[in-house]
Amino acid sequence: MSTGTVADIPDEKLLERAVRCARDVTAPSRHKHPRWVAVSQAFALGSTYSHQLCRRFGLDPDEMVDRVSKLD
Repeated sequence: MSTGTVADIPDEKLLERAVRCARDVTAPSRHKHPRWVAVSQAFALGSTYSHQLCRRFGLDPDEMVDRVSKLD
């Protein structure tokens, strides 16, 4: 049964999308954008599902974040 939410997409499919859309995290960038934009790009989702995915993990989809996360 379809719920019309991001929960309809299996975790394996989400992971596949993230791997397929992976970008170089070492490239420097000073631009910021809402978290949902990064999720949208990483998971190949539209804005509605990207907002839902952020909320699914307790994150604010409108929080401004750097394009590139620094790895420690």
